[in-house]
Amino acid sequence: MELLTEFEIQHLNPVHHGYPAWPGGERWLQLYQTDASTQVVVTKGLSDGSGQPYEVYLETDDLISQPTFSSSWQANLIYELGKIIPNVMDFAERIEKSTFLSVQIQIDGAPQDWSLDDENGNIGLFIGLQKPLQMNLPEYSLPLNVKLMRPKELLYSIENGSAGRLELAERYLEQGIVTVSNSQRKSVI
Repeated sequence: MELLTEFEIQHLNPVHHGYPAWPGGERWLQLYQTDASTQVVVTKGLSDGSGQPYEVYLETDDLISQPTFSSSWQANLIYELGKIIPNVMDFAERIEKSTFLSVQIQIDGAPQDWSLDDENGNIGLFIGLQKPLQMNLPEYSLPLNVKLMRPKELLYSIENGSAGRLELAERYLEQGIVTVSNSQRKSVI
């Protein structure tokens, strides 16, 4: 994979005021081009090699232009998740126990067809699907996929808990684009 661009989440920038400190010390979002027709947005600095081993990534076949990378929906989803994970003290234990997690985030201006609630941009993310990718991460880091969920999928996950997430993982596999997020993907529910 080729690193196309990166965006530093600066400690002293007022736009990022209150952003959680990542255990790895650095705070970057990076954009990679895969060998295939997808791009990957990944955190750099979220992992520390001990209590927080994960860097999260979103793979998409919706092309992201380098000049607008920092304001893309893909970067925004990973950015918002980067605010949440450091505040979940037992995140590694939760993902190890459950294999798959789902999380809801709020993004201003989210497209209506993504949002569970049209008024607040309530977006679902599915965490834990895996695909081997060769990213420039420290060897102690574990890449963890984040997949955009459709509203019906998010509701299914909420209503059915761990069993529902296992079912969703199977349906994503059957759909054939397991780890890829895009704005046009059909719901598996």
